[in-house]
Formats: sequence, C-alpha cells, structure tokens
Amino acid sequence: MGKMKQFPQNLTGRGELIIPLSFLAASAYLFYLAAQFHAPFRMGFQVGPDVFPKILTGIMMVLSVVLIYSAVRKSGLTESEKVVNPGNLWITLAFIIAYAFLLEVVGFVVLTPIWVATYMFAIGMRRWTWLLGATVIFSLFMIVVFPKLMLIPLPRGMGIFREISLLIY
Repeated sequence: MGKMKQFPQNLTGRGELIIPLSFLAASAYLFYLAAQFHAPFRMGFQVGPDVFPKILTGIMMVLSVVLIYSAVRKSGLTESEKVVNPGNLWITLAFIIAYAFLLEVVGFVVLTPIWVATYMFAIGMRRWTWLLGATVIFSLFMIVVFPKLMLIPLPRGMGIFREISLLIY
C-alpha cells in the first residue's frame, strides 16, 4: 500500500500555524463586526465608518493565509530568513513609545516624516533615496487618506507645530 502524504511534523514550533490561524479567525470576526456598522445613506463614493476596518482586516486575512501556506510548505528557517538584528525589536518599541508621547505636542504633519526617516535609518536603511521617498510617500498618503478622504482629523500639535499643520491641511 502506498504511503499517505502526511502533514509536516517538523515545523519549528506549533506557533507557526497557531498564530496565523488565530489571526485569521480574529480578522474574520472583526471583518464581520465591521460589516455591522450602520452608516447613514451614502450617495456616490463616500467613505463610511466600515471601509477602513474592512480594508485592514482584509489585508490581515490575506497575510494570515500567506503565513499559513508558508508554514505548511516548508519547515525550519533558511539562512536568509533568520533575524539579522534582534535589537531592532527594542528600537521599534522605543520609537513607537516616543511617537505616542510626542504626537499630541508636535502633531502628525511635523512628527511623522521625521519619525519615518529616523526610524528607517535606525534599523539600518542607509540609502537616502529610499529614506526620502518612503518618508514623503507615506506622509502624503496618510494626510490624504485620513483628513481628506475619511474626514478623520489628525493631531495638529501645539504652538508653532499647530501653525505648520494648519498650513499643510
């Protein structure tokens, strides 16, 4: 009798399947909840309160499926997938905490480009064209999407930072 194809047992940990499966289930539930949002009647293309959560949870579901597929397809880490600098975790955590504390004082428009460029440099990005490009594209995208399309105000900051924010949007 031929051998049956077995589920890969040599995964480096159960977390390689449990975590993405958990994220998939959570994002499916959150997508369902976002679909329950009651919005006023909309004419044409207007963004309601359900759009952004649906986009995020949809992306989360797709990425979870990719992780599940990747974990089932191969086991163990190849040399190129190993974490190069585990200290980046602490750098990222410090940057997120600093951003959260400074956002109300400095404002989104001023703080975000500085934060993105500095963070990318801190984790090892040295190509100034990538730093500048990512900073400008990300900042402009966020300024267009949130205050302009979704009508969600971003923190403007205090004092001179508020004045700069008011000049931009």
